[in-house]
Amino acid sequence: MHNTDSPGTAFPRSSFSNGLQAGPAPASLIILRFVLILILAAALLAPIWMVEFPPLLDYPNHLARSFVLAHLNDPVFTFSRFYRADWGAYPYLGMDAALAVLGRLFPIETAGRLFLSLCSLALPAAAWFFLRQANPGEGRTALWALLVACNVFFLEGFLNFDLSLAVGLLALGFWLRWLAKPGIVRWIASLAAFTLLYFTHLLGFGIAGLVVAAYLAFDKRPLRDWIWSGALALPGMAFYLHSSRVGLGVHKIIFHGFWEKLDSLGMILHGYSPALDLISLAALGVWFFAAWWRNPEFHWNKRWLGAAAFLFILFWAIPWMWGEGSDLDIRVLPVLFVVMLATARAGKRAKWLAAIPLLLFAARAVNLTQHFTAAQPELAGLAHSFDAVPRGALVLPIVEGDQDPIERPFTHFWAYGVIRRGWFSPYLMDAPGETPMRIIYDSYTPDGFWDHVYDQPPDWKKVQSDYEYVWAYDVPRFSAALSDIGDRIYTSGALEVYRIRKSYDNAAGEYPAGKDTSDASALPGMQKPR
Repeated sequence: MHNTDSPGTAFPRSSFSNGLQAGPAPASLIILRFVLILILAAALLAPIWMVEFPPLLDYPNHLARSFVLAHLNDPVFTFSRFYRADWGAYPYLGMDAALAVLGRLFPIETAGRLFLSLCSLALPAAAWFFLRQANPGEGRTALWALLVACNVFFLEGFLNFDLSLAVGLLALGFWLRWLAKPGIVRWIASLAAFTLLYFTHLLGFGIAGLVVAAYLAFDKRPLRDWIWSGALALPGMAFYLHSSRVGLGVHKIIFHGFWEKLDSLGMILHGYSPALDLISLAALGVWFFAAWWRNPEFHWNKRWLGAAAFLFILFWAIPWMWGEGSDLDIRVLPVLFVVMLATARAGKRAKWLAAIPLLLFAARAVNLTQHFTAAQPELAGLAHSFDAVPRGALVLPIVEGDQDPIERPFTHFWAYGVIRRGWFSPYLMDAPGETPMRIIYDSYTPDGFWDHVYDQPPDWKKVQSDYEYVWAYDVPRFSAALSDIGDRIYTSGALEVYRIRKSYDNAAGEYPAGKDTSDASALPGMQKPR
C-alpha cells in the first residue's frame, strides 16, 4: 500500500497543478485559483509595504551600498571621496545588480521594497515549480513552502542568499525537466539558471550542485547524465576562479557541537514566535502521518528520500564558520525543507490536508505583520536622529546587541543616514571578491561593531580625530567617555548621538560661525587614502 517509486513521472499530475484531467478547468475554478494566489501574494507583501522601515538586520546596509554605487559621481554627495565601484564576476551580486536597475526607476527605498517583494514571492513560486518536476501530481504540497517565504535569512537581511534559494530551486526544476526529456533547449535553460545562481550566492550555487549529485546517485543515472549535469557548473566555477576565490586558503574553521547543532535544527522554520515555530514543525509531522495513515494512494519517492537524508547528514557535517562566513550549516535547512516535501505522494488526500499549511501560513503572516508594525515606533525614533546630523557628516556607529539576530533591526539602521543625509560610515559592507564597492578612505574602525560587543573600549582620541559624530546604540557604558570628547545632541530610547568636539571648537562644543561641518576636507587627519 505504501510503495516507493522509481520512474519520476509515473503518477498523474493533480488538478491543482495541471487543471482537471478530463478537460479544461471551468472558468469558476480558474477564477478561484487566481483569487487564492492574489490573497496569498497580498499576505506575503503586506508587511513589506505597510511599514516605513522593514526591520531586517542587514537590509539597510545593503540598501545603502547600492545607493552609494548609484550616486558615486553625483555632485550632490561626496561619496567619491570615500568609496569606489569594483564590479566583477563575483558570486554575491544579486541584490546589487537588481537595485542598480530598480534604483534608476524608483527611489532607492521603494526599489528596496520591490526587491524584498521579489524575495518573498520568488521562494514559494520556485518551490512550486521545483516540486511540480520532482513530484508530479502533488502541487498542493508546495503550499508548505509559504512557511519559508520569509525564512530566517530573509528576516536577518541575508537577501542575496535568500534570493539564491529561489533561484536554486528554479535551476533544479529546469534541470529535472531536462533530465526527464533531454534536449539542447532545456539544457541551455538549465545552464542559464545555474549561472544566474552563481551570481546570486556562492553557497546557494554549491548546495544546488550537491542536490544534483545526490539525485543522480540515488537514481543511478548513467555517466552521460553526470557529465552533462556537471557541465552546468562550469561557467560559475570559471567566474569564481577568475574573479573571486573567496573562501580559498582560509584557516578559521569553527564547528558547532552536537547540542548546538540540535538546537540549530529549529532554524528551519524560525520566526518571531517560538510557539508558532514549534506548532508549525509539529504540524508538518502530523501532515506526513495523516498523508500516510491508511492511504492506498500514498507512496514514498525514494530518490528524494535519499536526497533529503543526504542534506540532513550534510547539515551535521558542515562547519558553522569558514573564514569570515558564518551560519553555514543552517543554510542547508530551507533546501532540506523543500526537498522533504518531494519525498511523499499523498494522492487525493492532499486536497484536504492543504488546509494545514494554509492555516499555519495565515497565522505566521499575521504574526510577521504585527511584529513589523510593532517595531516602527522605535525605528521612527532612530530615524529622527538623521535630522540632528548635517548632510555629508562623518559618522561612526557604535552598536551592541546580544538579541536574536532577527530582533536586531537597529544594528545597521544608521545606514539610512547614508541614504537620506549622505553620511560617510566605515561599516558599509566591503568584501573584496564579494561586493562591488570598496572603501578607499582610511579611518579608525573599531572591530567591536562586527562582533556586536566591544571587548575593549574604542580609542577615543582616534574617534575624535577621524569623526564628526558618533551614533551610539545601547552602549551606556561609553556615555561618560563620549561626553568627554563630544556633546550629546539627540537621544531616543537606547540611542545617543554625539557631536564630536574638535580643537577649534569653543567651550560649549559649538563649531565657529561659518564653519561647514559637512565638508569632510575641513577636518584634520582625514586625508589618508586606503
